[in-house]
Amino acid sequence: MVKIIIAAGGTGGHVYPAISIGEVFRSNGDEVIFVGRAGSFEETKFKEYGFKVINIKSSMFQFNNFFKFFFDNLKGFLQSLSLISKERPDVVVGGGSYISFPVIVSSLFRGVPYFLYEQNIIPGRANQILKWRSKKVFIGFPDIYGYFKNKGIFSGNPIRFNIDNVDKNCALDFFKFVEKPTLLIFGGSSGARKINTIFSDIIEKLISKIDMQVIFITGPKLFSEVSKISEKFTENLRVFPYLERMDLAYAVSDFAVARGGAMTLTELVKSKVPAIVIPYPYARDNHQFKNALFLQNKGCVDVIDETKLNEDLLYQKLIYYFSHVDILKKMKENCSDIFPLKSEQIIYKTIKGSFYG
Repeated sequence: MVKIIIAAGGTGGHVYPAISIGEVFRSNGDEVIFVGRAGSFEETKFKEYGFKVINIKSSMFQFNNFFKFFFDNLKGFLQSLSLISKERPDVVVGGGSYISFPVIVSSLFRGVPYFLYEQNIIPGRANQILKWRSKKVFIGFPDIYGYFKNKGIFSGNPIRFNIDNVDKNCALDFFKFVEKPTLLIFGGSSGARKINTIFSDIIEKLISKIDMQVIFITGPKLFSEVSKISEKFTENLRVFPYLERMDLAYAVSDFAVARGGAMTLTELVKSKVPAIVIPYPYARDNHQFKNALFLQNKGCVDVIDETKLNEDLLYQKLIYYFSHVDILKKMKENCSDIFPLKSEQIIYKTIKGSFYG
């Protein structure tokens, strides 16, 4: 048995893979402790899955609020030193977000080995700084830009469901849908206002042109802005602020419109759902665009720059893909063998192997 501390937080893209990693350790009899922030999304989710959670102070770097960043993370570092001294873990895993930084630095000070996990094709600053002393870095995309070299292990990103266990008929029942072409629209865990607005304006024309069903996930903060459209299309439109059972949405969907976050793209590709990807234009180092570009080169997504996005472009693209079943079939086939399927097992076996050979 090993005792492992996993530090991760912020968005679902950091939290859910960390939970998947934690679950495989727990299922094999290991002790798992998560580190997050008090009152945060990650604390709620870690506890929801039954894990022990210890909170520290941490904040993202901001030029206009440097003192908050400095003192929050100084406090987080001191808390992490105390945490590691008290809990005496065998290993620490950093999930790539700023929350992991003080925990990993503290493990370095205490002489505890650590591994890093990077979701995106362009790594975050914390992982770029901390990679040198890490045992290995698990990466969600192939290291085509050479950030990690011999330190990197292409594990792929762990996803929160088992693709093989999803029954399409159960998924259809969940949405009260029938077997017909189905489109999935979502902008990540927080939603995407521009995508929501444009799609809301074209949905009536789209459904009148093609006999289809639509799952529209708006994001919690944006739900009230677009939820009323579901009253007009009660038979073939389902609108959600957030959907925990994304596995069911992927199971019934033939095509998607989505952002370019690492977990969104990983889940789409592993579920073999081709997509139009509209990367968030303000993502750090434009990493969403580069994530999506990698998959466009593999032939399974079509990337649209948000600055060029308008009603007519999105409408025409959707009409084109739903009118060309052969192209959708080819894109679906192109999703195969891009990412390892059992990413959490690769991570688990590598970490356990560092102790037991």
